[in-house]
Amino acid sequence: MIQLPKSLQPIHTFEEAGVWYVAHLQRGDVLKIDPLTADILTLCSTTDSAGIVKKLADTYTEGEILESLKNLSGDMEEFLFEPEDIPAFRRKITQSRLRIFIPHGFMKYREVLGPTVNAGIYNLLVTLTKYADVFVEADNNPTVMEQREQLMALGIEFVSDLFEANKNTPVHAANRSIIEECDGILTLSPHPHEELNYFRHNTIPVISRVFSDRNLRAATINKVLSHHSLHRSFDVVCPDTPWISEELETVTGAHFNGLTTIPSGVDTEVYSPQNRQKAREVVASIVEEESILQMPCVGFINGFQPQNNLRMIEELAVLHKDLAFIILDPILSRHHSQKPRNVFYIDLQSPEDTLALSWIYSACEFVIFPSVIGTPFSMVLEALACGVPALALAPTRLSEDLRGCIKSVPITRETTTGKFVIPTAAVSEEINALLRAPKQRATLSRKAREIASNYSWDQTAREIIQLFTALNEKKMQKAVPTYPDVAFSPYYNKAENVVKSGALQFDGFFQHRVEEGLAQTLLAEHTPEEVGVVLRYILKDAEKADEVLSTLIS
Repeated sequence: MIQLPKSLQPIHTFEEAGVWYVAHLQRGDVLKIDPLTADILTLCSTTDSAGIVKKLADTYTEGEILESLKNLSGDMEEFLFEPEDIPAFRRKITQSRLRIFIPHGFMKYREVLGPTVNAGIYNLLVTLTKYADVFVEADNNPTVMEQREQLMALGIEFVSDLFEANKNTPVHAANRSIIEECDGILTLSPHPHEELNYFRHNTIPVISRVFSDRNLRAATINKVLSHHSLHRSFDVVCPDTPWISEELETVTGAHFNGLTTIPSGVDTEVYSPQNRQKAREVVASIVEEESILQMPCVGFINGFQPQNNLRMIEELAVLHKDLAFIILDPILSRHHSQKPRNVFYIDLQSPEDTLALSWIYSACEFVIFPSVIGTPFSMVLEALACGVPALALAPTRLSEDLRGCIKSVPITRETTTGKFVIPTAAVSEEINALLRAPKQRATLSRKAREIASNYSWDQTAREIIQLFTALNEKKMQKAVPTYPDVAFSPYYNKAENVVKSGALQFDGFFQHRVEEGLAQTLLAEHTPEEVGVVLRYILKDAEKADEVLSTLIS
């Protein structure tokens, strides 16, 4: 018989549809157990065998308990308990690490996410495993299954799909049971509404990551708006780029609480200054144009929609015929073959181009980028890490640390179309000023490298861990918060460039009425008495109004 007490592995016992299971959170395995074994597992890490028999004597016979204890030996023992040769201090460290659950949505939308965002997600996941136990939601989606081996090779664990063991259990219910032992949920999907259920059916803090990517601008705005409508004090929307918050407030005209910017990191060993002439040779070979070897190069990290910047690029190319403009933009490189002779597009989708990025940045005297939702901050950091100064086309003021190595030209946005108004003449003047000041560029270059060194993936991971720790101190004590399946939330209409009001439908486990969604939304800022007045006016039925209100505040 196994000797107790004994330290448990990272396991979680739970009951689903009348059947008990134990899940090994690191292996991603789930075993069916009986209720007696489940009761024993709640005691065996602190109580010896005699104590367990005594504590469970009111529910089971001594023979049943001893037989169940005997069955914990062998393979079951290896699954449930820490090996004896693991030092006590190591077990303590493992148990003290946060457990972070990550829904699989980011893998389903891999084709939608740009290569820079995809690379950032994987860098973040790998680095997080150094500071926390990371578990990715498993799913039978073919796209997700293809990426499992790659993620597991990076040190990422998968939780099992319970429905593989119990065909009658919905996958969302299985994952909901498994994550109850986690300390936080990190959502990475670009879809505005896909992961809302993780806010609704547990008291686990949620950090919702939103990305600066040109293809995701509307999705990013709507993800912030919809998640913000849930009003949970222990959740945070976490942009990966410092200018997302400012532009959101400009577009929506509202200030958002619960937005915490945690920038992506940069590997300063991969991205470092290269010999400029040799770097030009690399760029010349990529674009197949030898004239670049004789011309100063200026890079352009594009985050604008094509119609917003094509004219600007053409005008700058005419004004600066002695410069080579290196445009880092896969869309423009494919669809705009007719261009000025001194403009060269580089398609960042190919592995060769992304591997050569350190050389591409280093070939430039400086890079130009718009500080808008659409420009990945990670690419700006990569250029800075290569010691390349930058010129920002900025609708809002840059943060103080970035102003140390980045010059800026203010730009505005048309209120009706949402297109940016780019003062080409002012940009041209700033280009000339930088080209005429080699000493200033050298100073900016040195500062750029210094500033980039402050943005590491380790720092990003540590900030997320610290944020989860702080959010856990704020989380609700109620077991399952009451949320309706319908809530009222603003949404961004991309075609009209306006924010409108609408009803938000959640895919939940319970069905609720529209009036409950309205009441839930109003309760965030009004008293139950005030909400009751509104419901009685709308429903024309005081009894029904009181019933709706009681379901939400009971």
